[in-house]
Amino acid sequence: MVEFEIELKNEEISTKMDEIIEKNRKDFFIPGFRVGRAPNYLIRTRFKKELESETYQELASTKLEEVINQYKPFIYYGPALKDISKEEGGVKIKIEMEVPPKIEIDYTKLSKDVPTEEVKDEEIEKEIEKLREINATLKPVKRKIRKNDVVLMDIEFGEDKLTNYTLEVKDDELSNLITGMKNGEEKEFETEFSKEFFIDELKGKKGKIKVIIKDVKEKVIPDLNDEFAKTLGFNTIEEIRNNLKEELQRERKENLEEKIKEKVLDNLIETINVDVPEILVKRFESELKDKNKALKEAKKMILLDAIALKEKFEITDEDIDKKLSELSEGRIDEEKIVQYGDEFKDELKRIMLRDKAIEFLLKEVMKK
Repeated sequence: MVEFEIELKNEEISTKMDEIIEKNRKDFFIPGFRVGRAPNYLIRTRFKKELESETYQELASTKLEEVINQYKPFIYYGPALKDISKEEGGVKIKIEMEVPPKIEIDYTKLSKDVPTEEVKDEEIEKEIEKLREINATLKPVKRKIRKNDVVLMDIEFGEDKLTNYTLEVKDDELSNLITGMKNGEEKEFETEFSKEFFIDELKGKKGKIKVIIKDVKEKVIPDLNDEFAKTLGFNTIEEIRNNLKEELQRERKENLEEKIKEKVLDNLIETINVDVPEILVKRFESELKDKNKALKEAKKMILLDAIALKEKFEITDEDIDKKLSELSEGRIDEEKIVQYGDEFKDELKRIMLRDKAIEFLLKEVMKK
């Protein structure tokens, strides 16, 4: 909590009070005087409490605006009136606000060291096998069901029934039951399915199950050759390998950048000690349901806000309008943007300033 003191001198108080009286003269009724004709000294005496309140508020608002502008848009609480004290030369008004602290950061001491990982040939081959699996064809067979076959069946479990259920035979409970059966065959089993079983209707079920096999197909995996590559829009298998390597390298780079960001932010939290307002912790705790995580996220936010203020980052109205335009074309409903109005824009500005703070932080750290 930060306290600010605003001093109002007697001369400016008197001048402002006269302005308020003059502006609202017809509203001050004093017996024995026609409306709007009562002298100022009588109005001051009769309406002392109301006039002082309005005078202090108007004068303080002007001076407070200067203080608020130093911290916009990062005011977590307030401004709130704490105390008013009259002194010989005027009035002192104490205001309190929750705002980011002023901090000093030695960016060279922040760690960015994160282990890097090169793309291995085995990873590329694994991705190629996935492509072959995805592009497999299905061939009807008359033999017994075996692993990797695709089976169409009806399943009856008490009063529950699954009709035309398709299953790829793997190592699960149901696959183990039907392995060895043939097309057109019916069988009853006494069994129990785990609570984690992937078919919702069978999770945790125990008892008799009836299975009717309606179709059995074998997965035919395409050969790994240039003909297969052409079906995917490439000329050769080598082109596929190169493309997959580039994709994996891009993903690895993005993951690395994200890990570096997390490392730097975690290091920032450990390096700089800040008091976290309870109001912020509660806000994050309601979302994360964990006080320690809430405290960490609140600290992170405060420090990013402090950096944004320290470095005097700016977000223009044009920047916000551009971002709003992007959001309205994406996942955010334009009606909601209009509905929340300035509140939404202020929150968006805070997010954009924090993003700038993160970018700045990473650039400074990477200079090492």
